[in-house]
Order: sequence, then structure tokens, then C-alpha cells
Amino acid sequence: MLARLFAMILLREALQIETQEEPRLINVKNAELGNTVSLDCAVSPHDREKLYWYKQSLGYVPQTVVAEIYGKRRFNPPFHSRFKVGGDFNLTIRNVTKEDEGNYFCQQGVLLGWNKGTFLSVKDPDDQRFVSQTVVQQPVSASAQLGDPVALQCSITSQRTDHSNQCQGEPSVYWFRSGPSHPAAIYMNGNRSGECQNSSGPPSAPQSCVYTLPKNNVDSSDAGTYYCALAACGEVVFGNGTKLDIPDNFLVILVHRILLACFLVVILILILIIHYSTRKLIP
Repeated sequence: MLARLFAMILLREALQIETQEEPRLINVKNAELGNTVSLDCAVSPHDREKLYWYKQSLGYVPQTVVAEIYGKRRFNPPFHSRFKVGGDFNLTIRNVTKEDEGNYFCQQGVLLGWNKGTFLSVKDPDDQRFVSQTVVQQPVSASAQLGDPVALQCSITSQRTDHSNQCQGEPSVYWFRSGPSHPAAIYMNGNRSGECQNSSGPPSAPQSCVYTLPKNNVDSSDAGTYYCALAACGEVVFGNGTKLDIPDNFLVILVHRILLACFLVVILILILIIHYSTRKLIP
């Protein structure tokens, strides 16, 4: 019996190592002011007891758009009028506004995790404040060992027109992470500053800045694709993404879990010995 239990523990741990999910990519959907857009949820038809849609605006924590629990559907007040869900729990937004821009993702159940996120980018066709915005990430892919430090970089080049003086505030840089452990979470570059060139030139001169996202002591949960995004003057431009691979040392993990399983077996044996010894002492 103990041998069977030991084998089952080893098999379960090995399968957990081999069946890790591939990182999910961020889907970007563009829409103009006043449009109607539909976002797919792709839920499984076999478990529809608890369904959720969430929205995460740039720089803010996620908020619930709608929850459907055991067939009862409830929208949060800010999303009640223009937001609808269909039979497949796809989300439809009518008369899109700039405030609708953000990252949307749906969840099925409590323990099943998040479905692929979609970033809704809302454009104003009459707004031509930037001549160009370019976000370039290098390298396209990177690899790091467990515990290593990693610094992801993106280069942002922008060229303003005279109308850009109407913009309020400074450009903001955000990092989107798409991976198996979390939904497309948003990281914000706290100081919003980088190494810039031509920053002292005329307003119409192109300006190039390099932004860095440092990560120390990476582990397997940090694996995924990281996207750099520039938000300025009502526009959001994404980079091409950098895929960060953190390969697990299968042998080290397997040895660690074997030792853990052995420790559990020893504890079980000690409990059985104490149990039978106690029974013998009781008349």
C-alpha cells in the first residue's frame, strides 16, 4: 500500500511538471468612437455555473463588469447600460467611448483560471496629435535560469505636431504580461522615465527613449510574453513583445519532490508505529 501511495505521488508530481500551459498572447482589438465591439470569452459548455467578465484600465486594478452565478446575471452599475453578454458569454459594448479602453478578460469558475485577455484600443478618427509613435522591443525572446535577474527593454520613438501641445500630462509606459500563471496583468513603469535622446530639441523633433522593466530572482511563474505599451495623447501603441523563457530544471525539481514524498512516507510510517504501540499499551 505504501509503495502504491509513493508511486502515485511521484506520478502526480511528474505530470504537474510536464503539463505546464504555454503562455497566452495578448489579443488587441481596435475600435473607433461610437462603434459596437464584441469580445469573445470561449467558455466551456460543460461548466457554466460561475462566469465573470473583468476590465482593467491602464494604471488601475481590475473591476468586475458582469457576473453570472447559477444562471443569475448581474452587471456592475458603471457597465449596466451599454454592456451586454450573449449565450456564449461573449461581451458586447455599444457606442464605445474612450473610457471603455482597457484590458478585458473573462473567467469560468473559481479554480479554472482566466481565459485569454483582449485589450480594447479606442481611437478618435479626428484626433491627429501624433505624427508617429513607434514601440520596439528587443530581443524578441530571452531565456533566464531560476533566480537570475532579468531586465526587459523597449525603445519608444515619438514625434509630436503642434497640436500635441493640447495633450494633458506626460506619456506613460506600461508593461503587459501574458503567461500561464496570471491573466494579462499590467505593470506600470513607476518613474516613467528612461534614457532619452533629443529631449532638449524642438517640440517637432523625434524623441527616442529606452524604458526598462527589471525583474530580480525570477522563477517559473515569471515566464510569459511581456508587451511594452505607450499611452499618450489618447493613443495606445504596443510593442511586438518579448517572450521570456525560464526553463525548469526537471531533475532538481523531481529530486526535490521525491525527497518530499519520502518525508511524507516516513511521517506516515511513524504515525502508524505510534498508533500500534499505543494500542498495545492499552489493556
